[in-house]
Amino acid sequence: MIRYALKCSQSHSFEMWFADSATYDTLADQKLVSCPDCGSTEVKKDIMAPGISSAKGQEAQSLSPRAMAEAIRKVRAHVMSETTDMGRKFPDEARRMHEGDVEPRPIRGEATPDEVKSLVEDGIPILPVPPEPPKEN
Repeated sequence: MIRYALKCSQSHSFEMWFADSATYDTLADQKLVSCPDCGSTEVKKDIMAPGISSAKGQEAQSLSPRAMAEAIRKVRAHVMSETTDMGRKFPDEARRMHEGDVEPRPIRGEATPDEVKSLVEDGIPILPVPPEPPKEN
């Protein structure tokens, strides 16, 4: 996994995780990477400082847990509003889009670990949607 600092054409800065750099390139070329603030798909990599490890070998956190949970909520809301839910048909539809049988579009859905492995091994760019953070007390 690789984390990129990104910036959209409206100068909104945000971060996203990708399986690898090739996955980012593929998704960005297909206009499937979009700004969670404005929805722009004109996105470029931004300057990013390297992760700094603590004495215990853990990367220092740049966001508080509350800020991280809010960022996840924003990303989830954007994904849910900008994609079509394919449910259990997701692996088949992702494969059909990859093979050019249907027009590419942003979709989401469910896949078993074996289906995810097969899609990734076949070079089909997919990303997990982070789970909803727990509500604060």
